[in-house]
Amino acid sequence: MPTPQGAALQSRLQAGFDALATGDWQAAGAICNEVLAAAPNLPRAHFLAARIALHRGDRAMAVKALEATVRINDRHAAAWANLAWLYASEGRLRRADASLKNAALSDRGHPATRDLVGQDFRHVGNREASLEWHQKAVEVDARHVPFLVNYANACIYTGDIDAALEALDRCVELEPNNAQVHWLLARTRRAATPTHIEAMQTLLEGEDDARNAAYLNYAIGKEYEDLDRADEAFAAWSRGAAARRATVAWDEQVDTELFDVLESTFTAEWLSERSSDCFDATPIFILGMPRTGSTLLDRMLDAHPVVSSAGELRHFGFAVRRITEHHEPRQFTAALLRAAASADVSAIGEAYVESIAPLKGEAAHVIDKLPSNYIYLPLILAALPNARVLHVRRDPADTCLAIFKQLFADAYLYSYDLEELARHYVRYHRLMDTWRERFPQRFIDVDYESLVTDTEETLRPVLQYIGLSWNPACLDYFKRAARSSTASAVQVQEAPHSRSVGRWKRHARELRPALEILAAAGLQPE
Repeated sequence: MPTPQGAALQSRLQAGFDALATGDWQAAGAICNEVLAAAPNLPRAHFLAARIALHRGDRAMAVKALEATVRINDRHAAAWANLAWLYASEGRLRRADASLKNAALSDRGHPATRDLVGQDFRHVGNREASLEWHQKAVEVDARHVPFLVNYANACIYTGDIDAALEALDRCVELEPNNAQVHWLLARTRRAATPTHIEAMQTLLEGEDDARNAAYLNYAIGKEYEDLDRADEAFAAWSRGAAARRATVAWDEQVDTELFDVLESTFTAEWLSERSSDCFDATPIFILGMPRTGSTLLDRMLDAHPVVSSAGELRHFGFAVRRITEHHEPRQFTAALLRAAASADVSAIGEAYVESIAPLKGEAAHVIDKLPSNYIYLPLILAALPNARVLHVRRDPADTCLAIFKQLFADAYLYSYDLEELARHYVRYHRLMDTWRERFPQRFIDVDYESLVTDTEETLRPVLQYIGLSWNPACLDYFKRAARSSTASAVQVQEAPHSRSVGRWKRHARELRPALEILAAAGLQPE
C-alpha cells in the first residue's frame, strides 16, 4: 500500500504527464525536477524526464533517462519500447533488439506500448512481428485511429489488402475528417467513381493545415488518375506538393555539397586501397532513385526459393554510423561520409551482416532495397565485396513524374518542387555515371522498361549475376502474398505491365520546368 508521501508524489507526477500532454513542457519539467529531487529512484519520474527530453528533441537526454528507468524497473515495457526506437534510429541495432525483447517480455497489455513495439519491429525490418504487435494494440483499443492506421499499414506491408481496407473503413467511421486516412484509402483502393474525390474536396474547403491539405490533394490526384482524368490529377498533385513543400526543411545547397563530397572522396584509388575481411555473400542491394521499379524487381527476386526480401532497410547506414560513431539525425551528411571514408570497412561489413542476420531465415540471400543506398555504393563495394548490387533505372521524365505524384513520409524532400526534383535527378544521374566509370563490373544496371516488356530476358542475366539458377516462380511473383513497405505495395500485386512507360507525355506541358532542366543536362530530347 503506498504511503501518503508516495501517493502525493504519484499525483504530482500525473500532473506532470498531464502538463506535457497539453504541450506545457516547461511546467512538466518543473514538476519532474521536483519529484526527482524528492525521490531520485522513482522510475516513473525518469520516464517523464525521458518524455520531456523527446518533446524537446534532446535524444541523448532521453536515452539517459530511459536507461535510468529500466535500471530501476526492468519491467517497464514503455521505457524499453522507447529505448528500442531510439537505439534503432541511431543504428545501435543490437541494443534495439535487446530492448525489443525486454519490451515484449514486459508487456502488460497497454495499447500505446504495443503500438510502439510494432513500430519498432518495422524499423528493424521485421514486418511479421510488426503486424503481430499492431494487431495486439488494436485488440485492446479498436477505436483509436492511430492504432488502426498503423495496423492497416502493417497489413499492406505483409500483403493483406482486404484487412487493411477493413481497418481504414473503420477509421473513416470513427474520424471522417482524418486526411491521412483518406490518403491511405486512395493509395490502397482503386477509384471507380468520383464519390470519394467529392468527399475529400469538401474536406479541403475548410482545411488550413498544410500537412492535411497535402494528404487530401495527393489522394485526390491519385483517384483522378485512376479515373483517367490526367489534367485534374496533375493539378491536385501540384497543390499537394506546394502544401507539403511548405512543411519541410530542404536545403538544395546542402544536397549539392553532399554530391560534391561523394565525387571527390570515393575514387577508384580509394576503393583499390581498401580490403575487407567480410566475405559474406548474403546481401543483394537494389538501389537507385525511388519509383523506378525497385519494388517490382524485389518481388520477382523474392519469389526465388533461396532469396528473401527484407524491404527498405536503413541497416547499412546504421552500420556506418555505428562504426564511425556518428549519430546525427540527418540520414546523409558530408561529415558522416568523410568519416566513413576513413573507417574500417571490414567492421562496417561485419556490423551490417550481423544486423540483417535475424531477417535471413533459411534464405541464402537477403534483399535490401533502400533506393538511396546508391549514395553508399562505394562503401558497400568496399565493405561487402561479395554482395550483389543492382541499380534500377528508368526514363528520366517518367522517374520525375512518378516521384512528383507521390507523397512520401519523411524522405526524398527534394520531390515537392519540379525544378528542385529535376536538379536532384541530374546530380544522381551524374553520380551513377561516375560510379559506373570508377567501379566497372561491380554492379549491374536493370532497366525498368525492359523489366516490364521483356521480363524473362531481363531477369535471367540478373539471376546469373547473383549466382542463381533460373526459376519460373520469379515470373509468377504476383500470385504470392505481396510483402512491401513502399508506395508500390499495392501495384506489385499484378503481372508486369507497360502502362506507366512514357506516361510523362500525358503531362508534358505541366512537366516543362523539369523537362527543360533534364534537356539541358542531355537527359531529355529538346
